[in-house]
Amino acid sequence: MTNKAFDDFVAKQTSETQRSQLDWSKERDEWLRYLEKFYKKVESFLHDYLSKGQIKIDYVTKKISEEYIGVYEVKSAIIQLGRNQIRLDPIGTNLIGAKGRVDMIGPNGEVKFLLVRRHAPPPKVSILPPGMQRAPEPEEPTRIEWSWKIATSPPPIKYIELQQESFFDALMEVANG
Repeated sequence: MTNKAFDDFVAKQTSETQRSQLDWSKERDEWLRYLEKFYKKVESFLHDYLSKGQIKIDYVTKKISEEYIGVYEVKSAIIQLGRNQIRLDPIGTNLIGAKGRVDMIGPNGEVKFLLVRRHAPPPKVSILPPGMQRAPEPEEPTRIEWSWKIATSPPPIKYIELQQESFFDALMEVANG
């Protein structure tokens, strides 16, 4: 390889890196706003039970450390339902295929809530024979709409809209209901 070819290679790599750099503090702040909206949605689902004192939600601070973002603090929710404690545990935003993830953890298991593109299909894994190429990805829209969904366990992964009924189902699943 000549110096010219290497110079061109270095220039191309550098320009691609500069184009793809994100403002990670902006990404973190956006994730924290979506997390706050998630908690408000959960509180609205549980409003009747919270107002009657049948369910209680406490928030604690948790530190998350993510590549490129560093260490930051988030709220983690603890839902007290009878003798059961169910934790809504934020995992982070620097993920493949999702803008954020919160795990619901209870005595009987775990449910994952993902912040994904509103109309995104669940991820698929495929193995192509040698010489075959994957179809090109569709153009990404300039403004992406994000939505909280429940991700089922693989295989295959499915997304369920986060609504009051699906949230209640998830809560009963992890609380041994």
